[in-house]
Amino acid sequence: MPTCRVRVVAKEVYVSDADIELSKDLEGLRIDRHLVADLSSMMPGRRRKMVDRIEEHATANLATIVPILVKHYNHDNPRVRSQVRSSLTRLTSSETGEQALIECMFSRNEKISNTAAVILEEKNYNSLSFLSLYRQTKNLVLQAWSGEVFSQDIEELIVDSIETYKEGRFDQGMTNLKMARDLLEDRLEWHSHLRTYMKDVLKLTPMLSRSGVQVDSIQDSIRNLASAIPDRDYREARALLDLRRQETRLWKQLWSLEEFVAKRVTSKPSIDAAALQDPDRRVLESFVSMAGRVQEAIQNGAAPEALNMVSDFIRDDVSARYLASEGNRLEEGDEAACHTMWSVGLALLKLVAPVIPNVAEEFYQQYFRDREDSASVHSVRWPEPMSSLET
Repeated sequence: MPTCRVRVVAKEVYVSDADIELSKDLEGLRIDRHLVADLSSMMPGRRRKMVDRIEEHATANLATIVPILVKHYNHDNPRVRSQVRSSLTRLTSSETGEQALIECMFSRNEKISNTAAVILEEKNYNSLSFLSLYRQTKNLVLQAWSGEVFSQDIEELIVDSIETYKEGRFDQGMTNLKMARDLLEDRLEWHSHLRTYMKDVLKLTPMLSRSGVQVDSIQDSIRNLASAIPDRDYREARALLDLRRQETRLWKQLWSLEEFVAKRVTSKPSIDAAALQDPDRRVLESFVSMAGRVQEAIQNGAAPEALNMVSDFIRDDVSARYLASEGNRLEEGDEAACHTMWSVGLALLKLVAPVIPNVAEEFYQQYFRDREDSASVHSVRWPEPMSSLET
């Protein structure tokens, strides 16, 4: 009876799509196995056949072919190297191909990872610095796992940092990853000091016992503390991490909304309030109500909750309700609908500016600055429908 071989996959902080796709693609693995021999062949037909095979498989399995080509990018044989680079350049000229190349940066195969980072560095991705920081942080996570130090919250931030980087927001991704590294360094240092303290106390107990001191309670306290260490969830760091992750999610929503509005509202609209229709008034009133709760949450130091309320408003009140029913009015250039969405778009940036000033300023400069009389989102006045929010 044949034996069943079970493959054990080691736990990873981030599992790259490049590794996942390649591991399950049999044709890709065959191409990888024969690529060097075929491309280095003296027979042009054999070389041409491999090139065609690569191109054909890439049409449906680009995420598999890109890491294979990256793996052989610096091959010693100039014939192999030249053809691999030519194919890779062609296949990564599309957005999908470039994303596959970025995924290669996070491959478990260091040869693939390093080469992808070098290629992307030439495209101004700041990839070498990001990869170096990612590896530093990943090593710290491995130390945390080994020492039974809680790190799940930081692991989530690392994954969010990578997703942010893949979206092209390199500076924000780097900032998030640095935060993950710094928090984990502090956490590991704290645990190291605590364990040293515990060992020192336990070393003293025999001497204390000989001196007549009851040491049972001391030993019990140390044992209880030691058993509690792996379960500590670091609530003091959770708010900071939640804020960073909520900022990342809200960035995507704001970008999508502001892009949608900017493509349909090409000039700043201005109409009399009487011209607004009922759906316009409802969404504006809903914004003012939500904004009051958000401002109160910010004043109370609950920034993640404040951003979450903004996120819910965009998803539910704007996208699911207003745009779902009134989007055709925007497409037709209806002045009242344009005025409503312009006001909401600008007011959202004004609302979140105290919590995520860089994001608010970035979108203001991109979508509103050329049509508003203020140089910054922090100084621009609230749109007229939200004038009651002026302080």
